[in-house]
Amino acid sequence: MIPFTDEEIQLVERFAAATRQYPHLRLAFIQALQMEQLFAIPEQLESLKQVVLELAAQYKQQQEQLNRIERTAERALETAERALAAAERAQAAAERASETAERALAAAERASETAERAQAAAERASETAERAQAAAERASETAERANETAERALQVATETREVVHDVQARLTRVEADVADLKGMSMELLARKHLPSVLGKLARKIHVYEPDEFYRLMEDTDKLSADDLVEVASADGFAHGHLRSNGEPRWFVVEASWGIGMRDVERAAKRAAILTQHVAPAVGVVLGKRITPDARRYAQTHGVLIVLNGAPRNPEAVG
Repeated sequence: MIPFTDEEIQLVERFAAATRQYPHLRLAFIQALQMEQLFAIPEQLESLKQVVLELAAQYKQQQEQLNRIERTAERALETAERALAAAERAQAAAERASETAERALAAAERASETAERAQAAAERASETAERAQAAAERASETAERANETAERALQVATETREVVHDVQARLTRVEADVADLKGMSMELLARKHLPSVLGKLARKIHVYEPDEFYRLMEDTDKLSADDLVEVASADGFAHGHLRSNGEPRWFVVEASWGIGMRDVERAAKRAAILTQHVAPAVGVVLGKRITPDARRYAQTHGVLIVLNGAPRNPEAVG
């Protein structure tokens, strides 16, 4: 048996494919095979071969056309899909543009209303400015009159200030004189009433005059010159024996109309000097009133407070 060549095999395969695609060709081929003439006439076989080749060529051509059509269809489908997507985007953009246009229209309407209100406000502002200008003119006139009045008032104030300054100076001198008189009167009252005031706390009270007390302390020769001067500067001096236990006590008095911290501190300091160098002593502050801080200081430092002739803290004498 003679083997087929590659070209003949390909020819047969294309023929088989053509017969599958075109049934009438397959039927005609079968009928031709049934004819005895087919085996007897080589020319018919050659003709059939040509027909098969033509059919194969047509099939190949159609296949290529189909491939091209398929590729074209695929590209068309892709183009259509892109066009559809673009159309959808365009529709969305159109909707957004429509919404934007609606908002722009609403904004334009509001802007128009605002412009109208602004115009009305501007008109009112113009009227207000005119009234303000008129008021400013009146204020200017009033300011001129006020300036004139102020100048006259300044002149009067200057003259009044001079008078007040002179009166204040006189009042200051009078107050100083009155304070001195009050101080001297309290000192005199203290010396006069010490026996009765201290008599409630001690017996055998003896009130010393300042020069008498000075000579007495000087004779003891127990105080330095500075301490002697300090103690002798008190407003009053007295000596007695406590009614509670009979012990002797010196009383160093600071008298002031209004008792303050300095009065209490001086009384405490001078009594401490006497107690340390001479004999036990009690500081006494005597007056009409006392400040709260001076009262607290006196109570914590053992200073006797006498207000309006009455001892307020008798426990201070011990």
